[in-house]
Amino acid sequence: MFGSYSFKNINAIFGIHEIEGWADGDDCLIIEEAQDRFTKTIGAKGEVIRSQNNDKSVIIKLKLLQSSATIAVLNGIKILDDETGTGVLPFIYTDTVAGESYIVKNAWISKTPVVTRGRNQNNMEWVLHGDSSQYLKD
Repeated sequence: MFGSYSFKNINAIFGIHEIEGWADGDDCLIIEEAQDRFTKTIGAKGEVIRSQNNDKSVIIKLKLLQSSATIAVLNGIKILDDETGTGVLPFIYTDTVAGESYIVKNAWISKTPVVTRGRNQNNMEWVLHGDSSQYLKD
């Protein structure tokens, strides 16, 4: 089987804004579960009991160029959320060639980037949290 991958086939949308100005690298978009699905307890004789964790929340990390126009949009959403509490929006990631999508119905900005400046451009990492994600594959 032969396949091809390009980040050019990726779309990520937060609310109604398409994320643009991605940093270069292999980890400019990360979607991960916030907690392990199960915790384990080990007994005195080595017995293992696992308990299901009901936390279905996710962490989304966006690494953008410091010149990305998306930074102003995200900052505006953050300010609006701080003032009015209305910064909870859907986040959708789609790979148009692979036919995969992640849908987070309720996501919000949980951490703004550390600002680092110097001789060269610096990437800026925005962290979103979401209530849960749904993975879809064609």
